[in-house]
Amino acid sequence: MRHYLYLWHDPAERMLVASGIEFKDFLPALGEAGGIVLRKGSAGTARKPAGYQTLARQQLPALAREDLHACGSHAWADWRGAAPPPQDADVAAALAYRAAASRRTELAALQNRFLAFAHDDGWYLKLLYAAWDDAAAVLAGAIPPALGTLDLDALRQAGDGYWLQDGRLEVELKTHDIDSVLNRRL
Repeated sequence: MRHYLYLWHDPAERMLVASGIEFKDFLPALGEAGGIVLRKGSAGTARKPAGYQTLARQQLPALAREDLHACGSHAWADWRGAAPPPQDADVAAALAYRAAASRRTELAALQNRFLAFAHDDGWYLKLLYAAWDDAAAVLAGAIPPALGTLDLDALRQAGDGYWLQDGRLEVELKTHDIDSVLNRRL
């Protein structure tokens, strides 16, 4: 996690938008997953979605040590089970299209809990989740006390956006324009 956290929640879409959360912050929550499917870089086109790779749970710590920030945009979804899922056109399409994916978090081929779209690891994250308890567990495990205390029940209700830094919690605008928030705050 970076030295700050910007976060807001849209319960109708089962979506969190954040800045400050990096892929490595998900490792504890992915401990029960079989692994992830990952698309690095370009999202492809409508006719030819970009390919993705399958990484088993044992490979995730090495991925977390990579410079995902250098990939620019990337997307991932976890999968359950002992065997990697087969290559699937629905999975490739979901990892490629943010608008379409926001309407379809759970993918039958994966039995996933999360579908994540990130730009510059830690800078922007759009996290779609299947169950609030899974999203809350990620946040509870990823936010160090030094940043501040976040009321997860208040976040669940989706009233405001929040900024945490240096032990303080402040109300913030809810926006996808992370640059506007970070330019004011950092």
